[in-house]
Amino acid sequence: MYHFIINPCAGNGRARKSWPKIQKQLHQLNVKYSYYLTTSSTDLKQHLRRQAQLKPTTIFVILGGDGTLYHALNAVAFPTKLDVTLGYIPCGSGNDFAKAAQISTDPNKSLAQLLAQKTPHTLDLGYFKTSNHTGVFSNNLGLGFDARIVEMTNNSRLKKQLNKLHLGKFAYAACFFKALRCQKAFEVTVVSPDFPAKNFSHAFLCTITDQAYFGGGVALFPKARLDDGNLTLVVIEKKNLLNFLSIFLLMLLPGTYHLQARSLSFYTTKQLELTTTAPQIIQVNGETFTFPPGDLRLEIKQQKFIF
Repeated sequence: MYHFIINPCAGNGRARKSWPKIQKQLHQLNVKYSYYLTTSSTDLKQHLRRQAQLKPTTIFVILGGDGTLYHALNAVAFPTKLDVTLGYIPCGSGNDFAKAAQISTDPNKSLAQLLAQKTPHTLDLGYFKTSNHTGVFSNNLGLGFDARIVEMTNNSRLKKQLNKLHLGKFAYAACFFKALRCQKAFEVTVVSPDFPAKNFSHAFLCTITDQAYFGGGVALFPKARLDDGNLTLVVIEKKNLLNFLSIFLLMLLPGTYHLQARSLSFYTTKQLELTTTAPQIIQVNGETFTFPPGDLRLEIKQQKFIF
């Protein structure tokens, strides 16, 4: 049994427009299903958790973007973890999780892909905890420049306009230089059981990723995998503008050339702790909030997916 949970606002209405086509395909294949259109992230969480408790063997298929998936994951993870399987049909702007999981961004193709898969995948999630936020994420968590771009993009009219043209991922690039002017370098200390403590005094981008992509398909750490049991921390310092920009240009090229830059450091681990001395914006799967000075703890969790 499949239960589809649709965020009608995802991708500037792309999920809502895709749902009738998916329904038609389900009817043609005689697939038993039920569905629910959410009205808010709170509504999504409450509905999913309630249904997951009542029908734990149901496959809950999320139609939305990376932000919708973030809320769904946290619905089944808190306050206690529910043993359910999630499906996913990407209908968002960036769709970074879909790219990492090799899910088609064509809704009909991703549905066919999902229905053909009989055995769930067990994938990694990042778990994070601050003094005022706790959650899990399937993509990445970023402090500094990355989060600043996401915050500006989420609040921009351009994103909605580009979503209408199915070019939503380019909204991140459009906010790049504006974020570059606004974001300031900050100090962060990194501690992990797997490597010596490290202090960065000019951190500008600090991202913990569970997979290769961020920002609408940019390969931040191409070696990362959703099922490798690790998180990867990438820190880029901004000591001069030209050097920082060159790293981002290298990210757009195939391969791992940007990882050789002196101003970039990366660490692969199962557990780490970050400490900042100034407030920072944090983005988690495209959702943003303010992280006050203090500690940010991260580790690996897991979730069953079918796609």
